[in-house]
Amino acid sequence: MSAEERIPGLSATGQLIGAWSGVVTIVFFGLSFWPFAQFLPPLSPSLTAAEVAFHYRQHANGIRTGMIFMLFAGTTNLLFVAAIAVQLRRIKNVDPIWTYTQITAGVAGSVIIVIGAMLMTAVAFRPDRSPEILYALFDLAWVMVVMPAAPAVLQICAIGFAILSGDARKPFYPRWLGYFNLWIAILFIPGALISYFKSGPFAWDGLVTFWIPAVFFGAWFLLMTIMMLRRVGIETHHKEPSQSENYS
Repeated sequence: MSAEERIPGLSATGQLIGAWSGVVTIVFFGLSFWPFAQFLPPLSPSLTAAEVAFHYRQHANGIRTGMIFMLFAGTTNLLFVAAIAVQLRRIKNVDPIWTYTQITAGVAGSVIIVIGAMLMTAVAFRPDRSPEILYALFDLAWVMVVMPAAPAVLQICAIGFAILSGDARKPFYPRWLGYFNLWIAILFIPGALISYFKSGPFAWDGLVTFWIPAVFFGAWFLLMTIMMLRRVGIETHHKEPSQSENYS
């Protein structure tokens, strides 16, 4: 019996495209915040209505351009989610609930990203509105982009649980990658608390809710991409793919 689940029609090319889409997603994300929109550092929730209106009027076209990149980041993320799901599905004897949870939570995350991009665009679409209206839209857009941590937490926990429930003697992925995913999920949780703070580390521009999650969000995409590419590389050098490659 094979040491891993076989999926009919699965190709190395498809897996490579899916894995590299993670890098494309994080590049698009970076471009959505800087340099076009000038959202690094993020606009503070403690800004006045006049200050917010000034930024959106000064950088309206840049924000519109940046949000196109965010829109495509949410879209390419779907391909990355699908590629991860294929890999999780192949881990022998893993409960499929983790694969399906990763898919549904990942899709929810992409929808949130796309909606966030549209809300940010709506703020910049008519920058000549009254500052009070821009202020309300500004709050709505940034809350949508930063606060919805729960789907990401669930998605990444599902990946971690799937990896850790595989055969420890013949790991499809190294067990430390499972623990890394669970640790990343914990770092995302504070984002749900931004409605209580307008300044400090827990505000939407704060160290705990934005900067630390943003850095490790990028690290997670890069590391998952590397490990997926490594897995595909192992299989392309073996006619009989198996979990026998030990990463530890």
